[in-house]
Amino acid sequence: MKNAMSASRATGSQQRRPMSRQDRRAGSAIRTGVLLAVVLALAPTTAAFAHDGEALTNDTALWTWPLSADIIIPTALVLFVYIRGMISRSAATSPTPAWRHGLFFAGVAAVFLALQSPIDPIAERLFFVHQIQHLLLRMIGPMLLALSWPQASLVAGLPRAIRRRILTPTVSNSPMQHVFSFIAHPVVATTIFIGSLYVWQYPAYHDVALLNEPIHYLMHVTMLFAGLVFWWRIFDQRPAPKGLGYGVRLMMLWLAILSNIALGSYTTLKTSVLYDAYDVFGRLFGYAPLTDEQIGGVIIWIPSSMMCLLAVLIVIYMLGSHETRQDTQRLARRPQESDVPLYPTTGAALVERARPKNRAMAFGFAIFAATAFASAILAGVLSQAQIVASPVRANGARVRHALRNDAPHSLQ
Repeated sequence: MKNAMSASRATGSQQRRPMSRQDRRAGSAIRTGVLLAVVLALAPTTAAFAHDGEALTNDTALWTWPLSADIIIPTALVLFVYIRGMISRSAATSPTPAWRHGLFFAGVAAVFLALQSPIDPIAERLFFVHQIQHLLLRMIGPMLLALSWPQASLVAGLPRAIRRRILTPTVSNSPMQHVFSFIAHPVVATTIFIGSLYVWQYPAYHDVALLNEPIHYLMHVTMLFAGLVFWWRIFDQRPAPKGLGYGVRLMMLWLAILSNIALGSYTTLKTSVLYDAYDVFGRLFGYAPLTDEQIGGVIIWIPSSMMCLLAVLIVIYMLGSHETRQDTQRLARRPQESDVPLYPTTGAALVERARPKNRAMAFGFAIFAATAFASAILAGVLSQAQIVASPVRANGARVRHALRNDAPHSLQ
């Protein structure tokens, strides 16, 4: 009996193995994800909903968490599926690094905070807080999610029946493939991304969305969708031809930066109030309408552009990593006669080989600098034109008021 127990202990000790660093990281990431799910589920709730005008008249309701099932349930499902896939893939030969799990949970948290935290009701009454909310929805949240490359964990977390009966037929369906290809085209993805900002910043549409709950909901959905598509294409791990060329990605980012500069500088430098809907329930904390909108313009102008510049650096890093992998693969092959020119043996040959890429990169940055400078000049011209036009508009309003009231003496 003692021999049997000793053998059992020996077998058990042989089966146990010390926890590796990867296992500890995976366990830490799992605990982080579970903790985040619990925090989101147990966050303080309130009966006040995000776009309820009566609730917004009570300032104390602004600091509560306006949780709603249409956000909580999808968020919980996404977290559940991801954590399930993360656990199932923790024993894979190449498990997902812990930092990618962290980026995914941070991206989910950014979107959740934009829609279900006090940011949402306060954004109803301050333009610049509304721009912070849009920054989380269009930029920060989707960027973090795209950089985490969560596809493998999400697919692994789905039940096998859903993968077999829903996911596979949908992905392999020819009409759906055409739809995905159209939306993922760089021109379409960039147009949707920039358009989701410009359309909803148009004063008439912005005010209607602020006062109408379904339209405001549509605003948030389209911004989140546009951000997810755009940043997925920017940070796609696949190089061309399956993914986009890195030059195309940089051009998409430059267009996004220019659009932020143009709209942000105009909103900052203008001299008249554009968005009157914030005054329906009253702007918070004593902010003057023009000051509120100018701060919002700065948020569109600088933080949004800085996020895109950070993405430019990441794409350049991805380009360098891709070229390094290509060179490593070439060196691993047995050199053939046709491969010899690919590997310069002198410094001059190395410089000559890098010259076309460096020239193209320098040309692209020169174009970007020139267009950014032109956008700043154009914003200044438009701002000056508005300053000149303001007295004219004011005088015209005075004349129309006098004519309506049939009071010619008021023109004197």
